[in-house]
Amino acid sequence: MRGGEEQREGVARKGGCLATVPALIVLVAAAPPAMAIRFWRKMRRGAEVRPTLDVKPFVTGGGREIRQLDLTIDVPQNVEANLQRRITDAIVRVAEMLRNPEDVYHLVYRLPWDEEPMLIPVGPKIHELGERLSLTLSQSTLARRTAVWLILDSDRALSEVVDPAGYDPEAEGEPEALIAHADAHWAMATSWARVGPSLIMRLILFIPTSVVDDVKKLLDPLLVFDHVPTFDG
Repeated sequence: MRGGEEQREGVARKGGCLATVPALIVLVAAAPPAMAIRFWRKMRRGAEVRPTLDVKPFVTGGGREIRQLDLTIDVPQNVEANLQRRITDAIVRVAEMLRNPEDVYHLVYRLPWDEEPMLIPVGPKIHELGERLSLTLSQSTLARRTAVWLILDSDRALSEVVDPAGYDPEAEGEPEALIAHADAHWAMATSWARVGPSLIMRLILFIPTSVVDDVKKLLDPLLVFDHVPTFDG
């Protein structure tokens, strides 16, 4: 989930969530001066929050049809900490609603300089999920990287689902292919990037169809900010 779509189009055409931002910056740098000036003026964004939400069917490897909720939020960087808290709070509430006594939370990501992915057993407690998610959304080494969250049975090892030597969440078709294969209770992928004056966060949830409306209500606080200080450039 790395990179960053201009707003939503094409974010996941290749691997990861935010894969297009670096190419966009290169194109602008190579553009004629007038075009570059128009681009950077546009990037001097106001205080508005720009969310997009897409919901579509998703079929797991076990043949279950669930739903994929794909939320991208573009906010001024000066509300970054606020948005991180809101996302963490929302996901903790989602985890509480979907809680199964056998649930264990797992995290997978791969840093650009590593040959192997990090496989982290977060634990069975919801507060452990919240603490790890908060860290992931603020850890600078994870900017533009895809973090995959799998919720598995307690008797199922993460290494049974993820290749500990070769898996790459940024590869083409990921993380959807892993999530389909894992057939987890539910799953999630997160990514974030700073682009000009904006912070772009992407959150993809893979959840049972029966809870879509309830989950969307829990995500509502991410879509509206009562007050956002104006970014002055």
